[in-house]
Amino acid sequence: MMRWLHRRAGGAKLLHELAQRAHHESLSHELLDQCPPSYALHRLRDLLVHAGILAERDELLERIEQWLEHALGERPAHHIALVRPFATWHVLRRARRRSNRRPVTVSAATYVRSQIAISLEFLTWLDERGKTLPTTDQADIDVWLDGGSEYRYFVTTFIEWSKGRKLCSDLTVPQRPSADPSNLLTEEDRWDMLDRCLHDDELPLDVRVTGALVLLYGRTTTSIATLTCGRIDVVDQETYLRFDEGPALVPPALAALLTTLRDNRVGRETFYQTELATRFLFPGRSPGRPMASAVLARKLRHHGIEPLPARHSARSAWARDIPAPIAADLLGVNISTATKWSSRTRRDWADYLLARSEEQQDES
Repeated sequence: MMRWLHRRAGGAKLLHELAQRAHHESLSHELLDQCPPSYALHRLRDLLVHAGILAERDELLERIEQWLEHALGERPAHHIALVRPFATWHVLRRARRRSNRRPVTVSAATYVRSQIAISLEFLTWLDERGKTLPTTDQADIDVWLDGGSEYRYFVTTFIEWSKGRKLCSDLTVPQRPSADPSNLLTEEDRWDMLDRCLHDDELPLDVRVTGALVLLYGRTTTSIATLTCGRIDVVDQETYLRFDEGPALVPPALAALLTTLRDNRVGRETFYQTELATRFLFPGRSPGRPMASAVLARKLRHHGIEPLPARHSARSAWARDIPAPIAADLLGVNISTATKWSSRTRRDWADYLLARSEEQQDES
């Protein structure tokens, strides 16, 4: 808090400006929106929301709207006429619908912003070629994709939206080329890393828990970052960790780490949720927000655990041992992704599924 108050263009200056307006203006999100975006502003807003002074809102999405106004500020009129409705009524509208089902993460907000940014880049590229969206043909799409990184494939959403409104011809953006993951850990390395996470007291506790969840269940740091204390359940002396897709049985060594992490978090947070069940296992610096998934990933790398190879290795191992529908729930992936992992392991689960069906029939 002291650093926040004393840093240049920090909290003290912002609080002074708000105090000068407090006599004739109510403290609201709209008032804060008039201030230039800054770390101090974001932190103050989070604190006011956490304290119940301001209503909660999807702040990451709201910041995208402010960014959009800035991004469109000096754009040509024909760019604005296309991108504003695309961003407002398609990209952001879908993002808000998804936010009703699960919290908006930093990575999700970055993806939303990328879809809008790439549409502006594509229109600028067309201008440089003397083309417009209605005169764009398939050859232009192919040249666009060949002339840059895979990031350019994000233009798919904009092209599909434009086709649906007959703003362009029948263009097709092919799927991004993908290859089987090649950066897998050996089983021996994976188990050595997992053993280190479970038993090495020199590792930070949050790194041990995060690493174990990645190495054991193939979870992303995004799904781990938003876990709350209420997701830990004990049933008949067995510990379960509830992900969005369902509960996963936790081995005793990891259960002990989770319990310790939960209990330690309660006493160390400066600002915390009143209800224990809603407190984050990995709280961020801003009140009422979890640690960013990128920060968790960076901590893992600092201690010698690369998240991507670790996750791929865990998913590959589960795909060898259980059928794709079960793996999909355990790993937190859709069924098509789980099926791809199963196909990579070249295992036929027909016999297993037949045996399970016969077993269920016998039980009934």
